[in-house]
Amino acid sequence: MLSSVPNYFCCITKPCRNKVMLQNESKFIVKYEVYIYKGASVGKIDAAIGTGVFEGRTALEIIQAEGLNPEEGRIPVGGTAYVTCGYGGKIAIRYFFEDLHADYTDELRNFQVLDVIKFLQPSETEIEKIIERKKEAEKLEQELNNKKIRCGTSNQYKSNCSDNGNGPKIQCPICGGWYCVYHSEPKNMFKSALTISGHYCPNAP
Repeated sequence: MLSSVPNYFCCITKPCRNKVMLQNESKFIVKYEVYIYKGASVGKIDAAIGTGVFEGRTALEIIQAEGLNPEEGRIPVGGTAYVTCGYGGKIAIRYFFEDLHADYTDELRNFQVLDVIKFLQPSETEIEKIIERKKEAEKLEQELNNKKIRCGTSNQYKSNCSDNGNGPKIQCPICGGWYCVYHSEPKNMFKSALTISGHYCPNAP
């Protein structure tokens, strides 16, 4: 969760007008990427993100299309980091909490040198929702990877594979091989000789 407060007095009285302060007030280590606006990209990207017309992911695509390389960093719990971006400069920042998020969040916002950017601790309800979404994403990824596994049946029987071999695979609890649904049942030599479905498993009862 991102928040910011202006720090006008500090920047007027101290030579820090070309730096952005990042403060981690959460209970997680923060991993962040900062994109420093340069040249003609300032107006274009500032408008894209600042107006809220684009989602964070879309805004990120614009930033990458402009060829802006991110400055990466990590902030420990209770720590502070500084980003140098030039006097009166602006930046875009995205982040994730280690041990909570699976990847960078879609939150991408504009800030300027007079802002103190704070990474805030999410509520317990928000944490539960993030963990649930993370589990769902991991489950989906596992299912997709599972479909890429080739069925372990003999080539002469692959024409009978469920979904032409592109469906989910099941691991045999006896031999440990992976098979499509059609060939997933372990069978001994006698049973496998009588039917095409299932697969021959030496230790099957």
